[in-house]
Amino acid sequence: MPRGKKNILNYLIIVLWILAIPAIAYISSLDYKISVAVFAGVVGLVVAVISLLNYRAGYYILITVSLSVHALERMSGAELPVGIFLDGLLLTILMGIIFDKKVRTKSNIDYLRDPLLLILYLYTCYLLIQCFNPNMFSMQGWVVYIRVFIRNLIFLFITMRMINSWQDVHAFFKFWLTISTLAALYGCLQQIVGLLPFEQAYINRYPDKFITVMIQGRPRIFSFMADPAAFGVLMACGAIIGMVLLTAGREVISMQKKCLLLFMTGVHLLALGFSGTRTAYVMLPMGLMLFFLVNLHNRNTIIAACISVMGMLALLFGPFYGNATVVRIRSAFVGTKDESLNLRDVNRHSVQPYIYAHPIGGGIMTTGNDGTLFNPGHPLAGFQTDSGYLHTVLELGWIGLIIICLYMYIGLQYAVSNYFKNDDPLNKLLLIGIASVMFAIIVAQYAQEAAGLVETSLFLNALLAISVKIKYNLNNSKQ
Repeated sequence: MPRGKKNILNYLIIVLWILAIPAIAYISSLDYKISVAVFAGVVGLVVAVISLLNYRAGYYILITVSLSVHALERMSGAELPVGIFLDGLLLTILMGIIFDKKVRTKSNIDYLRDPLLLILYLYTCYLLIQCFNPNMFSMQGWVVYIRVFIRNLIFLFITMRMINSWQDVHAFFKFWLTISTLAALYGCLQQIVGLLPFEQAYINRYPDKFITVMIQGRPRIFSFMADPAAFGVLMACGAIIGMVLLTAGREVISMQKKCLLLFMTGVHLLALGFSGTRTAYVMLPMGLMLFFLVNLHNRNTIIAACISVMGMLALLFGPFYGNATVVRIRSAFVGTKDESLNLRDVNRHSVQPYIYAHPIGGGIMTTGNDGTLFNPGHPLAGFQTDSGYLHTVLELGWIGLIIICLYMYIGLQYAVSNYFKNDDPLNKLLLIGIASVMFAIIVAQYAQEAAGLVETSLFLNALLAISVKIKYNLNNSKQ
């Protein structure tokens, strides 16, 4: 563009912004709802432009919004169209990638032969075929589920496109640990001062969303995330990665950075305890167990394992009886004495005949509250699965369960294989951290729909994408 025309365009943009300020102020003064809509529109437009011009910035904005958008809901006091905004932002990032001409990196990923991606394609086809499931009463729930699945699918491939070097991997984990630490700090603040007035008002307005918030006379902490379950699971993931990185030698991570890591890990552990999520309590030792088994030759790992075991024994058998958090943690490991856990086992046995009789399942969105909403009158409607695997086998049948298990197994196998193929000490720790978090989520799926939570699925898809990209492009590179 000629210099004169470019200057004219810049002046025009400045004039439009000057005129827009009083116009927006006048429109906003007419009505509160209009002012909120105008503000959201301006923010959305700015984010869309940023995502188109810099898809990497848009990618991290997407993660930030996905994790914290529920705090905006509580501040506004009303339910917001979160899904529409995320879908729009994701498509904008995708367009930014398509039209990006600055970086054209060639990927060696075999999209048509890779085992993990082939299983993913098979699962996608299986979900599409589910629309013909005769056991499903309504297509509405299927449409909602497919929309979320496509969102996760696009996010997976966007992550694979964005990770082009180890610097990108390091940047991702730095960002994730930062925002996870901020969530942990906010959760600790909630525990110290109590829920803020707008949060309490939102709970009172939508009590059905927070049925399990009050446990043993105290609120379970959820920070700025959707609920205590999502918060607890992510705190466990962050704590696992932090503890893995703390075992690095001084030549890999300096003492200053280790002190920062120690603080971040400690805050994660505190927030994990305050969340009251028993599944997340189990995730921590399960993830660390895989890490310890792989690194028993490392002196720092043995020290960390001894400290972890001693801390766990102190929590389980120490003379702490009046603390509600400690009691809640103990109940996760002494399940036979907990009536709610026993009731879950009874419920699982009661639906086994239905599982055997329906190899393709009862249909998508037919269990629990979703079943009551989208498929009222269905035999599974209102049945609380309390397990990711049980939820899958009831809705998608044992065929769907086999596909899901294969997908998780191959993803974990990729992460472990990448660890043994890499030589850089820091990269090896990140890779075994990925494997440990994946294993912890796989175990957590037995007791809770951990991988189905929005925040967890975001993190898990990112880790799977990173594992695939490392397998093909970065295993022999330290740049």
